[in-house]
Amino acid sequence: MDILRKLLLLNKPTRLLIKQMKHFWFVTLLIIGFSSVLKLPTLNLSHNEGDEVAFWYLTKNWIETGQYTLKGSPLSTNPAYLSRANREMPVHPPMFPLLLRPFVERNAPDKAVIVSWLGHLLAILAVALMGRSLFLTYGLNPSALSPLFWIPLLGIATDPIMTYVSGILWIDNLHAGWAALAVALTMMARSAQHPKLLYLFAGILLGLALLSKVTSGIIIPIIIYIILVSESDKKSKIQALLLGAVPALVLSLPWYVPLYYTMGDIPLISGGHPPEYQAMLDNMSPEQLAAYEESARCRFCETAGNSPWYYTIAKLPLIAPLVLLGFVFYLIFDFVYVRTLDKFKQLNFVIPFFWFLLVFSIAVSLHLVIHRRLTILVASIYVMFYMLIVFSEKYRPLKKYQNPLLLLGSISIIYGAITGSYYLFKGNYAEIFSIPELIGLVKLWGG
Repeated sequence: MDILRKLLLLNKPTRLLIKQMKHFWFVTLLIIGFSSVLKLPTLNLSHNEGDEVAFWYLTKNWIETGQYTLKGSPLSTNPAYLSRANREMPVHPPMFPLLLRPFVERNAPDKAVIVSWLGHLLAILAVALMGRSLFLTYGLNPSALSPLFWIPLLGIATDPIMTYVSGILWIDNLHAGWAALAVALTMMARSAQHPKLLYLFAGILLGLALLSKVTSGIIIPIIIYIILVSESDKKSKIQALLLGAVPALVLSLPWYVPLYYTMGDIPLISGGHPPEYQAMLDNMSPEQLAAYEESARCRFCETAGNSPWYYTIAKLPLIAPLVLLGFVFYLIFDFVYVRTLDKFKQLNFVIPFFWFLLVFSIAVSLHLVIHRRLTILVASIYVMFYMLIVFSEKYRPLKKYQNPLLLLGSISIIYGAITGSYYLFKGNYAEIFSIPELIGLVKLWGG
């Protein structure tokens, strides 16, 4: 315990010394620009998928009536939307529709995908900041022009899942971007001149994530874990936790408290129907109910529900093989060397692995077969890659693994980029499919 405390305290003076990585902002902004240019074809996609239509009309109704609700909109009489359109408050918080407003006011749905781009670009920035933080934490200071830095960053910039979501008016990239930035600032705080300020900003970003989608709360245990590992004493841990929690609560509770008291539930957690909707169903005759159920039938949902229990476990590596590569090298590194290091370095090594495993295990246990709901774990894949690169560069026993790690990682990233590029030109897909699925070698969707 004394060794751990000394190591943590030794990290305090480095907050004054460690500030920059040469060419960091040049490379990061260049790759963000590159990712933006790649997305230009999505400006030509149509947007008539169910959730896209709901977000568009929700924003339109908000502008016209001043009320953040679908009640009274054309969707409130459409059988496919009755459940969500007749709620007093919508299922989702207002951040995404707020950013859609300029595009709705100009009737420009084709340009509105820029809001989906934003989440992906924020995630790229977050991964860049976390990668730099890891290099500097372990006393490595290569130029950002080094492949050790830009290969993982190029991976997140072309990630197939976030690229796929970038062409659709979905909320999933946005909340993942805010959440990843919150994690990034929390990681950076340990080597910053003003760590309290970074914890405060991390809390603000967490609040913005929670105002985008309720499932952003999954990221909270990761932030808590990083603080507990990084801070050296009980007082500093409590201060950091409070500095993050207070702004997140101040931003998010004005939405969630009225939501709970108005609707009696937190949507996407309880899964219940609004009382008005249930009352409408109860008042229908058997014939009316049968006709309504047929018109509102979700064949996509039925197909998704028929997918095997192992769907996500098998499919995610098919979409992004870097996931499997990261797992294998994490186990090798731990077995060969990491377990011999002090406790602080072992716990630090686990951060991105814990992030990925927590979200992934929840997704598998809940049978969340729609992969756009996994965007909140995407950044962790590339932070895992950074961690493996840093450890292979820092510790001599792991150095021999660096070249195969970089080679296989690069191949995995190229494979993922090819998958993502397909969806730059193909909109209205409610689920992403891997290359083996697209060419008919594998069938997982729908069993």
